[in-house]
Amino acid sequence: MTRLRMIAGPLLGLMLASACEDVLVPLELPAGSREFVPEPVFKVWWQQIEICSGRQASFDAVSWYVIPGETPFRIPNHDYDVVGFWDQVANRIVLLEILPDRRAPYVRHEALHAILRRTDHPDEFFVTRCGEVINGPESPG
Repeated sequence: MTRLRMIAGPLLGLMLASACEDVLVPLELPAGSREFVPEPVFKVWWQQIEICSGRQASFDAVSWYVIPGETPFRIPNHDYDVVGFWDQVANRIVLLEILPDRRAPYVRHEALHAILRRTDHPDEFFVTRCGEVINGPESPG
């Protein structure tokens, strides 16, 4: 083995481990966040998203958190305010405390992230397949 390979191999491994470090750390929960048990309607909304996306994931594997108030908040690595997010490392959905008649679209949107296990917004799922469902009526019936 050449000297270059002896040095380059471990160095490359260290660089890759460092690059993944941020990905493996859950996002810090915003101040005031508290865990909650979702109401049964959340599972109905989840199932609606499973149907439109053609994908399935465990609803029970997700932890749910709420942030008091109605002011959008900032999360690490985003240069804009949000009203909710799905943390892929911790598999948790964090939502702004929203008036009951406005929460379904936000819950469905974050559920789609969790079901897809993706933080981006591919048009195939967020527009074409599930756009109407995400923005559908609050009442599941």
